[in-house]
Amino acid sequence: MDYDVIVVGYGPTGKILARCLSDAGHSVAIVERWPEAYPLPRAVAYHHDIKRVFHALGLASQIEAISRPLSHYIWYNADWKVLADIDETGETLSGGRQSLSFNQPDLERLLERDLQGRSGIALFLRNEAQGVEQTADGASVTIAPFDAETEAVDLSKIKQITAKYVVGCDGANSLVREALGSTFLDHGFDARWLVIDVRPHDPSKLQFPDVLQYCNPARPMTIVWGGVVNRRWEFMIKPDEDAAEFAKPEKTWELLSRWMKPGDGELVRHAVYRFRSVLAQGWRNGRLLIAGDAAHLMPPFMGEGMGSGIRDSWNLAWKLDRVLKGTSSDALLDAYEAERGPNVDAYIRVSMEVGKIVCEIDAEAAKARDAAFLSGGPPPLDFPGLSGGIIAKGDGAGLLTPHDELETAQGFRRLDDIVGRNFALIGDPATLEALDNRVRAIADNLGVVLVAIGAGAHREANGRIAAWLAGHKAVAVLVRPDFYAFGLARDAMQAEQLLMELAAKLCTGIPETPVQGD
Repeated sequence: MDYDVIVVGYGPTGKILARCLSDAGHSVAIVERWPEAYPLPRAVAYHHDIKRVFHALGLASQIEAISRPLSHYIWYNADWKVLADIDETGETLSGGRQSLSFNQPDLERLLERDLQGRSGIALFLRNEAQGVEQTADGASVTIAPFDAETEAVDLSKIKQITAKYVVGCDGANSLVREALGSTFLDHGFDARWLVIDVRPHDPSKLQFPDVLQYCNPARPMTIVWGGVVNRRWEFMIKPDEDAAEFAKPEKTWELLSRWMKPGDGELVRHAVYRFRSVLAQGWRNGRLLIAGDAAHLMPPFMGEGMGSGIRDSWNLAWKLDRVLKGTSSDALLDAYEAERGPNVDAYIRVSMEVGKIVCEIDAEAAKARDAAFLSGGPPPLDFPGLSGGIIAKGDGAGLLTPHDELETAQGFRRLDDIVGRNFALIGDPATLEALDNRVRAIADNLGVVLVAIGAGAHREANGRIAAWLAGHKAVAVLVRPDFYAFGLARDAMQAEQLLMELAAKLCTGIPETPVQGD
């Protein structure tokens, strides 16, 4: 095989998957027809767990430089009366704000620079994937040179590259998804919106909330930061309106006229988008897998589209790592869709529900909606965890776990930097000390890092982990490499059971010869 993994597609999902696999010592080929990242804004928001991914990749200072933490998400009715004020200033499990805004081209360039010079990564830019095939032992991608100016493909110079696995991060029209025989299940949300990105000459003149939702049935609208400087407006296009009219610059400035005139800023982009809600049925077929937009599309009202793709990569990377190293059988890859599919489906459904509220264009129905908001406030927005796959049974399994900084001999360090991309058993010192030697050997065999917090051990900077454990009436949590809980333990015996269950689920088995000791 030429490579361990071929990644088709070079957006954030593909870049992060390639980075993770490279860090683990695997060779990766990336196939992308365009010579450089798409230069115009698309995604503009990510959430705290995605920030944690960036930090774990060592990109903390770089990502913070291009991000703006968001504070309030305010909904207004047609008369500009506040329907809901969602306060996002509180501390999250990961630390910091719930949501952050960014400019996607800045992120793409950041991730590109980060990948440059990393060992084991081969870039096939200006090459378009023409076909994908697999055998029992590997898979191949047929590629041909692509001319970005003419968008012509030179089939006279076609070639084939091979790998043990191919992952399609190649968007909604995924060639890899087609090759693995998967189809989209459509949840039925379908709306057209005009999306406008502006770089104002003086951002201080635009005094409105970080995220503004204008629920006017005459023309639903969203205003949000598009990074540190840019602002984004989104206007719904009604079913009986001509989308082509909204794509014209003069229509864009007409809609913006309440806030800006052409001389007040640069029109970075204006484009009509179709917001959809689809989920692939089948994320893996043998040695072919898909991630990101190739596997799912959702309305943007929760800002979870790009983040869901990054969660795919963060999940799949540790599984591929174990399979490629032979510490787990490739049956582990079946857990990928079992975990990510329901999680993404939940995000799609929440995004759809918010979208239905926002996109109401019937005046009487909008009045009823407004009355419901004003009488009881907005419905709670639940952020899903994992409901299946590599998790234990019991309360707390599959939940996103907290992050904190821990005191070490070198000063305070991030928990994720101490643990790395490994499983970790985190708990009070007495629980970890009570583990018998045979179970410790199992943990060592699995690469589980033991982290004691509390008196006589690591002291937390903010107490998030201890408070979270106490809230779940637990003394320890077994955390997966993607920050989700494998399971919670209420005593040392349960902690030992978790480690043995993890060994069984990872297909590694338990050492037959007990280690002498306790």
